[in-house]
Amino acid sequence: MFFDWDSTDFRQSDEERNLFAFSDKSDLRDDIDLLNCTPPAIVDFPNFMRQKSWIAATVCFFLSMYLFVVLAIVCDDYLVPAMERLCYTLRMTYDVAGATFLAAATSAPELFVNFVATFITHGDIGLGTIVGSSVFNILVIAGVCGILTPPSKLDWWPVTRDTVWYLLAVATVTTVVWDSLVTWYEATVLILLYLLYIIQLVLDRRIQNCVRKEHTESELISEDPMTREEEPLQGFRDHVCTKPEQGSNCCRWAWWIIKYPAELMLACTVPSVRTIFFLSMVLAILWISAISYLLAWFLTVVGYNLHVPDSIMGLTVLAAGTSVPEVASSYIVSRKGYGSMAICNAIGSNTFDICVCLGLPWLIKTLIDNRQIWIDSTALHLTTAMLVITAFSLYVSLLITRFVIGKIVGWICLISYVAFLIAACAMEVFLHKANMCDIEGS
Repeated sequence: MFFDWDSTDFRQSDEERNLFAFSDKSDLRDDIDLLNCTPPAIVDFPNFMRQKSWIAATVCFFLSMYLFVVLAIVCDDYLVPAMERLCYTLRMTYDVAGATFLAAATSAPELFVNFVATFITHGDIGLGTIVGSSVFNILVIAGVCGILTPPSKLDWWPVTRDTVWYLLAVATVTTVVWDSLVTWYEATVLILLYLLYIIQLVLDRRIQNCVRKEHTESELISEDPMTREEEPLQGFRDHVCTKPEQGSNCCRWAWWIIKYPAELMLACTVPSVRTIFFLSMVLAILWISAISYLLAWFLTVVGYNLHVPDSIMGLTVLAAGTSVPEVASSYIVSRKGYGSMAICNAIGSNTFDICVCLGLPWLIKTLIDNRQIWIDSTALHLTTAMLVITAFSLYVSLLITRFVIGKIVGWICLISYVAFLIAACAMEVFLHKANMCDIEGS
């Protein structure tokens, strides 16, 4: 009886709306606004799997795990090689390439998740994902590169430069969200801050020539990805026809079987980076965006069934999932000996996340709706401020080791990340007092 009616001919009374608060699943938020509770983010995703069910939670969990695999393949086989060809074509330095193009491309999941959170869910999961992803990028990427790759000597200049800009971005966003309101001019400040960062990177070599006595050209990307013998770029046949070698163990064959559907699907939809690499990069970013939306949806379903707040899901699981491209790309370039590019990718991704992934959706939303955006989480203000501590943890550990990223730096960063998760989740549990609406009876 509630389908295909005209709002001018039929309108529910207040009594009927209270009795049937969730009768119209197509616009649950209007009904929930009448109740004294906070709507869960699940009500703004497609009208499917809203009923609590362990089967739905289990299916969504395993689908999310497989999407993480697909995300890693997109990054490893398409995005990073395409970025390598682009940066080689532009004759960029490794640190600037890592802080700009590679950082922006691998931050596509965070950008899309915050667009979803700003325009669809209207909840904490976007800001929580950005905060959690920023901490993950700095500490976990440094931990992975330090523990799993050979020790690498870093140049102090790009690390210090990007850390200063990152701290400036953290201070700015903390000021913006401190009163729980975001205005159009505050969002504009975030965008302008990133533009200033890009201008500084463009002028970086001139600035270094004025500040540093020795500055060589050896940092320029000089290796052509198309002609290198080690880890050559793969074509369509390499993606589709490559199998484990004869005599490989069962685990290797099982892993190949699991990821082959994703390999085949991506090979048929994304051109090889050996052909039109710019188109490969664009389509890879589109794939990352679509996967990010599905991850946000599925993990929201899992969190709703487990009674986990949306902000905690953003700080933990979703932040780790959307940071898979950064981890994969940083590990790849660090394994090749480009430690500065890996760390600058991690820190530069954070600056992009804060200034663009938060600022751009907020700016568009405030201009469209002509009103401020409400940030509904007290604890996220504190966790945003804690980003400063994580940045100092990495930088101080690098100072101790004289900018050599190895196992010492790796373990310090991983331990710091675990401590951050415990503190952030505890603050969310004890400080986030909002009453979550129960839509089980819908």
